[in-house]
Amino acid sequence: MYIPRKWVKATGTGELPDGRRFPTTAWGWGDDDNSASKEAKSRLQKILERMRRGEGYPEKYSYGDRPVKEEILDVIGAKETDKADAVVTRNRHGVQVLNTARILFLDIDLPPFSGFQRLLSKLGLRRDDSAEGTLSRLRETLQKNSGTTFRMYRTAAGFRVMAVDRKFDPAGREAAELMKATQTDSAFMQLCQVQKSFRARLTPKPWRCNSPSPPVGYPRDDNTDQQKFAAWLVKYEAAIPGYATCHYLETVGSGRPASFARDSVALHDRITRCTEALPLA
Repeated sequence: MYIPRKWVKATGTGELPDGRRFPTTAWGWGDDDNSASKEAKSRLQKILERMRRGEGYPEKYSYGDRPVKEEILDVIGAKETDKADAVVTRNRHGVQVLNTARILFLDIDLPPFSGFQRLLSKLGLRRDDSAEGTLSRLRETLQKNSGTTFRMYRTAAGFRVMAVDRKFDPAGREAAELMKATQTDSAFMQLCQVQKSFRARLTPKPWRCNSPSPPVGYPRDDNTDQQKFAAWLVKYEAAIPGYATCHYLETVGSGRPASFARDSVALHDRITRCTEALPLA
């Protein structure tokens, strides 16, 4: 698992062959300011050289093609993030995320429910069977992995699965095949492979609990940005107690959480409030 502790931004001016000039930035990451700064400068030079050759500014990085730029809130196990059992981060939406080195998570979204289908369901004229059908197929797929115990959860958008009694390699073939078999979100799969970890959201998404998105991103080096974020965080944390992030459904398999997973499972279930009768967010 690799989650950088430090992020540094390098700035410069890029020039195209026709003489046009553009302000240019590049982010670098590392375990300390020095290594992150070197990475940022190196990446900036590559971008400037690319622009000088007339190749244009590189496309914006997509979800999962580099380590996530997230604030580290807690480390479970070893102090170094690349040796830890789990790391809790805060993502760009301001929510807490559990990143695990060997505890497999699967994220399965349900197909979109159209407005017409929703109306029929409210009128009692048609029942939505997509959730029940997806859950049944998911259960059958997991049962084929008889040597593994899985905890299953309902989320606002679908289902979450956590393997609790054996280790998985985030970049390994077995995890990839299981993700494909369960139709796990493709962007989630890519991020797991790049970051070399699995991840699961712990706290509600702001827009699902009537809270605005964070006014500033991370890192927040400016005092003004720190104050803005602190004010947002107070409001967000006041909005989330009435919601759960997921609901525990059932366990597939007869095992119990292994020693390497117990703390992470307990933390996940406590922060997500998965056993409480609260609306999902």
